[in-house]
Amino acid sequence: MKKTHLIALLLISPLFLNAAFAHQSDSVGDYRIEIDWKNKPIVTGESNAIIVYVSLMDKSKEAADQPFNSNTGVEGLKKTLKIKLIVEEESITLPLQPTDIPGKYESAITPTFSGWSQLNFLGTINEQNVNLALHPLKVQEQEILQFPPVESTVVESGDFEREINDLRGDIRELQETINELKEQTEIDNGMSGIMLIVAIGLGIAGITLGAASLAKKK
Repeated sequence: MKKTHLIALLLISPLFLNAAFAHQSDSVGDYRIEIDWKNKPIVTGESNAIIVYVSLMDKSKEAADQPFNSNTGVEGLKKTLKIKLIVEEESITLPLQPTDIPGKYESAITPTFSGWSQLNFLGTINEQNVNLALHPLKVQEQEILQFPPVESTVVESGDFEREINDLRGDIRELQETINELKEQTEIDNGMSGIMLIVAIGLGIAGITLGAASLAKKK
């Protein structure tokens, strides 16, 4: 029986984690606060904005069970309420800019991270002190918007070492070829000497290009 309970807990625990990180609305005193992103999907490196909705709370319902009502939207919070976006050890405090809709504010930002973050509210709503933390929706990697998918140019360390060893082998082979040609012909023997110089030059150019390509990948 204990094993059954453990399996059930493992199955539902991701649901609890997702719910915790999907904390989009809550109440503070007589007020309801909700957050969202302006543009979706939310992608790292793309210009966006955090949207904040502040309105009077309908206390007959939970904050998550009622939509934002602009008719009861709270205005005039630009100077009294700010938000702090926290990502791991980094944080930034952003002002709330009012919009044409009463109670709707936004703060422009370009997320350079991917994953989850936390949004803390700082200040007051009228006479109400605010101590609240919400979690914006997850920021996705740019790959979700790329079509066709872009292959990564990152070279793994093992692959890089193998390519370096191949390049060293090419250099050794070129040196051996040069030595053999020197034994078979003299540099100053007319066309034979010119062809040898051209061959050596082409070989060096090829190796140089290969080395430059590897350096760029690294």
